[in-house]
Amino acid sequence: MINNNDVCQTLKKMTLEEFAKILSGYNEMKINNEKVIEKYEEENKKIYYTVDELIEVYPFFTRYNINKAIQKCGLPYFTIGNRRMFNKDDVEKWLEKESKVKKEKTKYDI
Repeated sequence: MINNNDVCQTLKKMTLEEFAKILSGYNEMKINNEKVIEKYEEENKKIYYTVDELIEVYPFFTRYNINKAIQKCGLPYFTIGNRRMFNKDDVEKWLEKESKVKKEKTKYDI
């Protein structure tokens, strides 16, 4: 266990340059931690849409098409209370997958 008296004695013996080095190391560490936190927050920003917002962002969707896509094609969503919420990344991945499936189906149609 660290004793406050020992810390005080050590600080009194320390020169100003040594103390400045410790502080600069602390500041660098603090800045690095802040950068890591900012990067993590940017990477993990998730955008969620309600049904109305999804229709605004993707105009080819209607309420009927969304319900049909959920039931038959597995459009990913979750509910908060009685509201359906859609993660932007999940919707984009689903759209890519579905467009590939449709291209493969129509590719060999005569």
